[in-house]
Amino acid sequence: MDLNSTTGQEVHLSHYWNIIYKRWKVALSILIVVMVGTFLASYFSKPLYRSAITIQIERENPNQLTVEDLFGIAASDQEFLQTQYVLLKSRGLAARVIDDHKLLSDPEFYPAGIAGKSKEEIAKIRDGMIDVILGPLEVTPVRNTSLVEVAYVAPSPRLAQKITEGVGDSYMSMNLEQKLESVKEASEFLSKQIAQLHREIDVTRGELQKYGESKDIVSVGGADNITVQKLSKLNEEFTNVQSQAIQKQGAYAAIVRATPETVVANDPLVAQMNEEETRLQRDYNQKLATFRPEYPDMVKLKGMIERTRQAKANAIQEAYNRARERARNEMVQGDAQVASMRVAFEEQKREAMKLNANANGYTDLRSAVDSKQTLLDQLAKRQNETEVTARLRGSANSNIRWVDHAQLPTARFNVTMKRNLQSAFPLGVILGLAAIFFLEYMDRSIKSPEELERVTGFASLGVIPSAHSLTRGYGYGYGAYGNTPSKPRAIEESSALQHGIDLLPHVDSRSPVSEAYRAFRTSLLLASANSPKVIVITSTFAREGKTTTSVNLAVVLAQMGKPVLLIDADLRRPRLQKVFRGKMNLGLVNYLAANIPLEDVIQETIVPHLSVVLSGPTPPNPSELLASDRMKHLIHDIRSKFAYVIFDSPPVLAVTDSIVLAASADGVVLCVHGGQTPRDLVQRSSERLRQSNIPVLGAILNNLDLQQYGYTFRKSYYDYYDSDEPRDGEGEKKAALR
Repeated sequence: MDLNSTTGQEVHLSHYWNIIYKRWKVALSILIVVMVGTFLASYFSKPLYRSAITIQIERENPNQLTVEDLFGIAASDQEFLQTQYVLLKSRGLAARVIDDHKLLSDPEFYPAGIAGKSKEEIAKIRDGMIDVILGPLEVTPVRNTSLVEVAYVAPSPRLAQKITEGVGDSYMSMNLEQKLESVKEASEFLSKQIAQLHREIDVTRGELQKYGESKDIVSVGGADNITVQKLSKLNEEFTNVQSQAIQKQGAYAAIVRATPETVVANDPLVAQMNEEETRLQRDYNQKLATFRPEYPDMVKLKGMIERTRQAKANAIQEAYNRARERARNEMVQGDAQVASMRVAFEEQKREAMKLNANANGYTDLRSAVDSKQTLLDQLAKRQNETEVTARLRGSANSNIRWVDHAQLPTARFNVTMKRNLQSAFPLGVILGLAAIFFLEYMDRSIKSPEELERVTGFASLGVIPSAHSLTRGYGYGYGAYGNTPSKPRAIEESSALQHGIDLLPHVDSRSPVSEAYRAFRTSLLLASANSPKVIVITSTFAREGKTTTSVNLAVVLAQMGKPVLLIDADLRRPRLQKVFRGKMNLGLVNYLAANIPLEDVIQETIVPHLSVVLSGPTPPNPSELLASDRMKHLIHDIRSKFAYVIFDSPPVLAVTDSIVLAASADGVVLCVHGGQTPRDLVQRSSERLRQSNIPVLGAILNNLDLQQYGYTFRKSYYDYYDSDEPRDGEGEKKAALR
């Protein structure tokens, strides 16, 4: 079958079987490669282990106040679950797993380790290892439930269990933090509301104050403007005195806690002593480069330094004592002022309270202030309750719960060698079949008589099988068969049979190849109404077996008992001298160019009734010789002397010799190498013959490998001709029976 065929011919299943049978070795090779590759990959593959956890994720309706509660924003359950699935595969969670469980220090996860690396390098390594977490991580929701299976595949069982368990732990921790963050947002919202309420209370109190002033009522209930003013002034003075007293107490406490040197750092005497000490120390250091410490001047200078230091210490202590005493006195005075102002303020306050009894309208404003203050207290209380409740629920009643913890894997996760080979076998078969049909599609050669007729447009004259496909031991080649006595202008004696199928119909007339040539002879003689006598054998290009076809066709024609002449008209690359070892320097070229008589160039062969004319020496102008009048005279002359004349001519596409020669012949036979010659070249050669108005008798498919191209009738047809020959050992059995 030809997969490239465009005709609508019927396709039988046996055609596909023939394609498979023809190239079964290709499929077998691919299958072996796939199986061996799978075996090696499985043998050397790194084992992988899978560990999984199961967690339950539910929406909860917490008691604590959240942003959703405040604004009425609530997502659907499906959106909530999808969000959680994405979070489980997020880079943030993967980075948290690495940090929480110190995976960078685990040699199974990161063999290089992070010892001696900076924080920036560790962070960079962690970012690079996030994909190692996310790549093998699997998040699989359990259908129609709130359960989720989280699995991880690792090269070691312990690492698979550790990372899987770590993902669950970090995810729950992150969820708790997110809930606390949500509560924090709600708390911030409450804080803003509380601040706003504070401002409203202040405004209301201001209105209350203005109302009291307009009615001569102080804020504490008085109604006398003078009283209010005096109370306000006393209040301000009392506040200032209290602030000053507090400052003085702080100043005294600071002096007590501080070191003397700090307190008296700005004292002139101390500064002078410091400069003196510095000067003496500098002189001492300069002289030390010249004198020893025991030198009298050096000893004297050292004593001066020590005395200066002692004097400085005494000055520091005296200055510190003075400063501390001064601060204490100021603090005592401040406390006395506060006590005095408190007495005056309390007396004025009692006077103002007496005036509040007659205040009108003050109570209403005061009630408004109290109501807002009550609301403020409730909001503050709810804020505190929300934060506390969120922490309690987050730690004890999370909406994410463990169902199954990660177990230590006991077996490999990646499939075993047996399962790999079981999967590879059908894959290899499929790839092998695909390769077979792909090669068949890419095969552009001609492989059947029907295809030969379709491509050339000429009648198919038969199929010559390749000798090796018939298991006879013959091959296409040039050689002579049999021995023959020497005589004038006869072929030289051949000492032994030579390997090849040239002259095979003469040597082994019962062979399948010989029978194929006889079938070719019959088709050729019946190809036209008048039996052709002068026949030109040509081909598309060289090495298609046209010389072998010419020789064997001449042999089977001679076996009919009629004189046959075989002429080697391939003057450029003659081949007949390799089959018939005659006089190499005497042939067709001598006849055409040197006017040698025809009888001198015709040589007899070992085949009865078969004569041959070799090409002779190679001429410089073969086309001109074949188109000469001498050549036409030769064809006219041999028609009357021989029943059949066979010309072995050059290829059609290579040169024009065969077309020139065929113009004077009865017809041309196009020889095509089966399974080798491309269709487009065969079509071009056919078109060239047709355009030259050359009578074409037909085409023959030559040297076709019957085994390769699936001719299943080979054994039932060709072996028939050997059926009467006893097989090995059968002859002795029949003789014994007789």
